[in-house]
Formats: sequence, C-alpha cells, structure tokens
Amino acid sequence: MRAVAVRRTGDTPELMEMPVPRPAPGEVLVALEAASVNPVDMGIAEGLLSMPHTNPLVLGVDGMGRVTEAGEEVRGLTVGDLVHGQFLRAPLGNGTFADYTVVTEFPDRGALQRVPDGMPAEIAAALPTAGMTALGALEAIGVRAGRSVLIVGATGGVGVFVVQLAAAFGAEVIATARPDADRWIRQLGAAGTVDYTTGDVAEQVRRTHPGGVDTFLDLTRDAARFGDYAGLVRDGGAAASVTFTAPPDLLTSERIAVTNFQMRDKPDLLARITAEAAAGRITVPIQQSVTLDRIPEALARNAAGGARGKTTVRI
Repeated sequence: MRAVAVRRTGDTPELMEMPVPRPAPGEVLVALEAASVNPVDMGIAEGLLSMPHTNPLVLGVDGMGRVTEAGEEVRGLTVGDLVHGQFLRAPLGNGTFADYTVVTEFPDRGALQRVPDGMPAEIAAALPTAGMTALGALEAIGVRAGRSVLIVGATGGVGVFVVQLAAAFGAEVIATARPDADRWIRQLGAAGTVDYTTGDVAEQVRRTHPGGVDTFLDLTRDAARFGDYAGLVRDGGAAASVTFTAPPDLLTSERIAVTNFQMRDKPDLLARITAEAAAGRITVPIQQSVTLDRIPEALARNAAGGARGKTTVRI
C-alpha cells in the first residue's frame, strides 16, 4: 500500500510502499477514503509527542474510511461500516496518510464513530481533531452569550471552527486575520477583526475594547506574545493555549484563569461536533484538497503558517 511516513522521527516525510497492516484482537482494518492535515502531524514526525512509536512511522491522525476486516473481540463495528475520527493510539505508526490503517475499536487516545448518512468523506475526515479542539477549548474558557472572546490564529484549521462555534454560543468574536481574509472570517461569525500584519495586536484590541475582553484563546505557537494577549483579559476572565504555550508564571495567576488546554472525553466531543456539521449549523471550510503523493508539500505549507481553513486528502 501507499503511505506517507518518516523512516525515523526527525526525517522528512515521504511517500513509500508498505505492507497492508493486519488487525489484531480488538482492532479493525480501515480502507481510507479521505484524511486531513493537522499541525500535530509534523509534531509526530519530529518526535515531539511523548508516545511510543514504530518505524517507519506513518503520519496522519484524522481520517474516514470503510471497515474491511475486524479482528477478534471487536463487538461494536462490522465489516462495511463507514467510520471517521481521530485514529490516534499508542504506539504511533499506523496513521491515516495511507491506503489502509488499523485502529482499536475504542482508541486509547483518539475517538472513532460511524459516519452520519450522507456526510461527504472529506468533511468527515476534516472534522475530528480541529473540531474537537475548538469545541473543548471554548467550553474550557467559558465562552458564552454576551461575553467577548479574542481568537489569535482564527483563520487556521482549528480557528475556523472556533469562530463559528463561539458566534453560535452568542459571544462577540474578535479574530486575528489578514486583510484578504477579513470578509471571509466575518462571514463565519467574527464581529470584528485585527490585522496582525500591520501592527501590534494587543494595542489594536485595546483601542477597540478599552475595557478589555472576557476571554482569550491562542491557537498559535507564539509563546512570546501569550502574556501580552492574556493581559487584555478582564479580571475574573479566562485564557487558554491549545499549543501549550501558556507560560508557567501565568498558569498560577489569581487575576484570570489560564490553562494549557488538553482534550478530555474525545468520543463525546467528536459526536457533538459531527452533529453540528451534519445539521448544517457549522460549515467545514476546506482550503485545498490534495492527493496522497502531495501530502509532504501540504505538511510543509501547514507548518509554515498562514493556513486558511482545512487541508484534506483524497485517498
């Protein structure tokens, strides 16, 4: 089968031929139809996740496909089921950037479920990690109607879900965006935007919101600026990073609640974000769709920053 993998962590991802994996007891073999790119993919390639792994290490954590074989002790899924989710489990190595993958019926670190009737493959593959992160992070900082939220990194794969969900909660959404993305991000639900290419973001927010904001969510890896943005949050508010860049001194702040967000109860989050998309309450903005052989280039572009929406993979 074809697979995008690294021969060892730290290597450049490449397309290679590998044997089709076989499902062990409690596992299913999935013929993948689509996958999607997430920042964590390069983190895995670089060895930044503290999880055991096998080599070569097939990349990709999100996907959608059909169960073609079920190992012993599998009870909930059957051959022919269409499934999607976050195919993350230990040891890393059987990712979704491949023709086939094996996954436990109940992943220890991810979430897997049947695809709703009529949901396109690429939509189902684009939802899991980004959508679960967006929903969980917003709930963690208490975003709700009548409150304001500053979203830094709003146009990326997670950001496009955060903006829509926060607006649906009834919050005032202030989103960082380039001028060419201003209209687009407002259509997704942002009440106002901040152009991070033309000046200091914190200063621009202070001019429009002199009393500060209620909450702040950082979706970038700019640890140096996290404190500046957190300083915009009113007393009693909350701030969080989804990339673990909130510094230790702020994590113990008594003025505001600061957290490095980590997902919990992934099956519940996946079920809820999928229901939102299936009902048409949120859209899944796909910036580009690539074939399996173009994944290394897509990973490099994603790592360089400036993504707008999701990148999906046709398999």
